[in-house]
Amino acid sequence: MTAQEPQPKDQNLSGMSASTEQVPVFGDRSPGCVYVRRPSVYAILRDAEGRVAVVRTPRGCYLPGGGAEKDEMPQQTVEREAREECGFLLRVQSWLGRAIQFCYSEEESAYFEKICDFLAAEIVGATAPSESDHQVLWVTPEQACGLLLHESHIWAVRRFHPCGDGKPK
Repeated sequence: MTAQEPQPKDQNLSGMSASTEQVPVFGDRSPGCVYVRRPSVYAILRDAEGRVAVVRTPRGCYLPGGGAEKDEMPQQTVEREAREECGFLLRVQSWLGRAIQFCYSEEESAYFEKICDFLAAEIVGATAPSESDHQVLWVTPEQACGLLLHESHIWAVRRFHPCGDGKPK
């Protein structure tokens, strides 16, 4: 990472956090199942009214972002994913936090241990999205907490945009 790229406190160049802060874990690890570890990065985006961007897909609602490709840094991942899903060109501002999400993907028929980094970013431009089945919704943080599929995403919204009791639904 260059000095201009956001990074977690005490993050080394490999992208792994050296912080001793406890990382919250969401979802259940099913005994006997093999989990694929997948680094993932998501953007917390707000508009001028304080609404949060949520991406609606045929499989549910998520924060803009997704899985990292080989040798991709967190900033590159979230910039690529936001461009593909939403047509957003982003300027990443800061690293906000990390959580782990255990989940099953029907589409990939696989169990995942998603290591999710959350970055604050702003939209600085637009282009045509390449994923036509994705729709961007601008909703209040409270509405986002009711829509988001993954508990780690709800945690991120609640942590950075309080919308209730501070506990994931």
